[in-house]
Amino acid sequence: MKSYCMKQELTPQQIEELFAFCRRHYVQYYDVQLELVDHLANAIEEKMNADKNISFEAALNTVYNNFGYKGFAGVVEAELTVLAKKNKALRWKLFFSYFTAPKIALTLLIASALIFVGTLVKEDLLKIVAIIVACFFVVFDIIFFVKSYRICKKTAKILLLVNAGVDRGIFSFMAIQLVAQSIAFSDNHEVSFWAYCIFSILICLMIIANLSFYEMNKKIMQKAYEEYPQAFTS
Repeated sequence: MKSYCMKQELTPQQIEELFAFCRRHYVQYYDVQLELVDHLANAIEEKMNADKNISFEAALNTVYNNFGYKGFAGVVEAELTVLAKKNKALRWKLFFSYFTAPKIALTLLIASALIFVGTLVKEDLLKIVAIIVACFFVVFDIIFFVKSYRICKKTAKILLLVNAGVDRGIFSFMAIQLVAQSIAFSDNHEVSFWAYCIFSILICLMIIANLSFYEMNKKIMQKAYEEYPQAFTS
């Protein structure tokens, strides 16, 4: 959070009024509010320095009117675009940083284990094994969806840093589609061993993707706590 120690004209209570003013005008993200409050505070200070008789409320209304009939909408949209782009780049960086050599080895180990199971059963039973594995993955996906959701709900204030970025829903969608396609395919075809191997590799990649997303969310929350500690207090 930016420091306001140099803003002699504005009291802490007035700064809080600016935050409340932003919330009343539908600026929901706390990190965006910080940027906007900083802009408002600077503009209000300039007006109060230029006209010693102008009140804080009058200066605020004048500054707000300068935003035009759309109010904060245009500024917020531009700020959201900048922050969302920056946050998306950060989240993807953290996401891919999870894929280290040990994690790749874990992926290969899980895939090998699933493929080994496939060698122990008859080929006409592979479709049943595939459906069971897919169902287990759906349960796994749901568990990590709930864990990730709980992590993102630890803030008392809404942060764009926490809420924007990689779409978590893609994993749930892929999991459901994987089960549906497995059942549909097995109803009409026998699952070959090589098809089962490809299926096993896909399942492993999705498991690692879930784990990486979960770890990424923990890192994001740590970064959010370091940058916006006020967002974690009610």
